[in-house]
Amino acid sequence: MPLKTSSDEELPAINLTSMIDVLFLLIIFFMVGTRFSESEHQIALKLPKSTSPESMMDRPGAKVVNLYADGTIELDGRRLSSDQLTEILGPMVRNYPDLQVRFRPDTGVPVGQASQVMEAISRSGVQDIRWATSASVMPGNRTR
Repeated sequence: MPLKTSSDEELPAINLTSMIDVLFLLIIFFMVGTRFSESEHQIALKLPKSTSPESMMDRPGAKVVNLYADGTIELDGRRLSSDQLTEILGPMVRNYPDLQVRFRPDTGVPVGQASQVMEAISRSGVQDIRWATSASVMPGNRTR
């Protein structure tokens, strides 16, 4: 019985050249990246000190102003008058002109009182005032 020395069928070959190229590029990228982080720690640098810590604060999220039925105005858990509200929101708006304020009046608040608080918010320079309400379903929009 004669032995076969060559195969009649060729086995499928997988070309790994491009995969090896990508692997070497990744290795070089990470090697260079770690070198940069090491050299950063070796730089002798004294950072300047700030005289105003407000400039280093993160951008605030939307502020919420609550108006209760008894006339109490609350911002960030602090009870304020409408003049105090204007004084506190003013610097915030100067630092962050696109500051958003959500106004949440109680359902028992008279419209005149709510408009006075909205006017105080507006006097501080806030451009984006949103009136927060609870979610409700309109009679014509009910799904069955």
